Formats: sequence, structure tokens, C-alpha cells
Amino acid sequence: MNRKFRWLPPLLWGLLIAVLSLIPGGTGSLQLFGIPYADKIGHFVMYAIWAFLIFHSFDGHPNVSPSRAFWLTIILGTVVGILLEYGQYAMTLGRTFETADMLLNGLGSICGSLAGRVLKLNFYK
Repeated sequence: MNRKFRWLPPLLWGLLIAVLSLIPGGTGSLQLFGIPYADKIGHFVMYAIWAFLIFHSFDGHPNVSPSRAFWLTIILGTVVGILLEYGQYAMTLGRTFETADMLLNGLGSICGSLAGRVLKLNFYK
């Protein structure tokens, strides 16, 4: 991908995460299609995908090693996940601060970065 546009997918995905995290929420916990803890699964999956996209963008830079891309991705994803949860805490529009969400944001960031690293090591150089 052209170096100019390499960051477009993670930027758009990150914007989606921010919007979904900060829009006014409803009452009660989300159960999508009757799946318990669907909101928690959503946190994990959204951040895993985002971390994978971020890793791929960092990894394409000639001055960033795969190891550095791995750690930068985890740090960025986790910090943003924590900040957005505190943003929900500051809001009074039906959103709630949950430590479990921060944990799952961080775990998703780790798994997405790890997936990018494994693919980098095994399938493309």
C-alpha cells in the first residue's frame, strides 16, 4: 500500500472505536442476538482488529522494526482504550466506566499485535 495511505485504515477504525465509545448509551447491558457479554466481546474484537491494522502500518515503516511495531501497537491500543473509558466516566449521557472494558481493550490490542507479528514472521517479510 502507498505509504501515504498506509495509516488510513487504522485511523478510520480508530475513529469508529472513538465514536462508538463516546456516543450516548442506553440503559442496561448489551446483549446482541442473546449473546451474553456481547459488549465485552465487542471491545476485544474491535481493539484486536485495530491493533492488527496499526501493527501493519507501523511495520511498513523502514525505521520501525517488527519488535518495536509490536510494542508500540500494544501501548497505543491500550492507552487509547483506557482514555476512552475515562472519557465515558466523564460523560453523563448513559455511558459507564468499566475496568473490564479497559482490560479487554488491552487484551484485544495484545492479540491483534501478536497476530500481526505472527503473520509477519510466518507469511511475509
